Amino acid sequence: MEQMHFIYLNAKGIYGAHSISHVSSSTDHFQGICCTEKAIRTFRWDQVLEQCSSQQAAIDNLSKHIPENYTPPIRKKGKSPQKAGFDVCFTGFKKEDREKLTELAIQNGMVVRNSVTKQLQVLCCGYNAGPTKVTTARMQGVLVMGVDQFYALIETGETLASN
Repeated sequence: MEQMHFIYLNAKGIYGAHSISHVSSSTDHFQGICCTEKAIRTFRWDQVLEQCSSQQAAIDNLSKHIPENYTPPIRKKGKSPQKAGFDVCFTGFKKEDREKLTELAIQNGMVVRNSVTKQLQVLCCGYNAGPTKVTTARMQGVLVMGVDQFYALIETGETLASN
């Protein structure tokens, strides 16, 4: 799929119209390059409210999905059951940073892998991530994210903070 346009309700209760290109997907998630931010973004399939034919159609249809007098809920911090069982690999980090991320992942019920395997679901990339590992992961349908998205996954069970 080359481009995708859709209306999305994120884990923080925020509605948004999104357009991404270079889309890849797995059973529960999909990702691509955000057309406005020019960065890889990851979304959950079960939170897509409507797929649209164009970016403008998504923008135009957004208001139809937002309830009257809607106020985004205040979300309490806590552990999300959605991340339990994730296999994650950290690449491109300094040793100390990788150790901290590994400890955090294990505390949150994740299995930490050292390479891109068939079981891998998340590849978390640091400043020095190699393009080969990232490309291999994307070709296998693995979610590729930065450290901020990983922290969002820990906090909310979702890998982005969309508006």
